[in-house]
Amino acid sequence: MTEEPDLKYLAVRYIEMICIGIFVFGFLWEGTIVMNLTTPQFLMMYGGCGAVISEILSHLFKKKPKVKK
Repeated sequence: MTEEPDLKYLAVRYIEMICIGIFVFGFLWEGTIVMNLTTPQFLMMYGGCGAVISEILSHLFKKKPKVKK
């Protein structure tokens, strides 16, 4: 039997994910200004970072805790 997480916990995690997304977007946006990147270069950098971050998250979510029998 699995225990469902509390709704408050899920809401806080959702807000955290939004804040992390905003931080990454702002970091990349400011990086394009500092490095004088064009729009295609910005999109390539943003897409590459997004792919790396999503791959890391997929590996973290894939790991399941081992249950002792």
